[in-house]
Amino acid sequence: MEILNIGPLELILIIILAVVIFGPEDMVKYSRAAGRWLYKASKSEFWKSVVGTSKEIQEFPRQIMKEAQIEESLKEFKAMSHPTTGVDAEPTILPPVQVSKESAPPETDKKDPGNEG
Repeated sequence: MEILNIGPLELILIIILAVVIFGPEDMVKYSRAAGRWLYKASKSEFWKSVVGTSKEIQEFPRQIMKEAQIEESLKEFKAMSHPTTGVDAEPTILPPVQVSKESAPPETDKKDPGNEG
């Protein structure tokens, strides 16, 4: 599980560094202050507008496809390009190709270099 793209090992490293830098007593004080700051930031109007904008950006391609009616066209194209699975169609087997001597490459009398015996 990752929170803000920070994995469990990275989180443990951050905690160890915080204990070393701030000490055990001051770490509690700074952690509480950081928690309050994150809470205030997540409840602010700026953060809400950033989250709303990112959702709009993620939905923008779908909205364009919907307005341009591309989804229906894509579905129709996929339906035309892929055969239906309900029909039992036998695979087409092509006859073997026969090569005439005239179209075949000429044979050469080269000796195998490994068998010079």
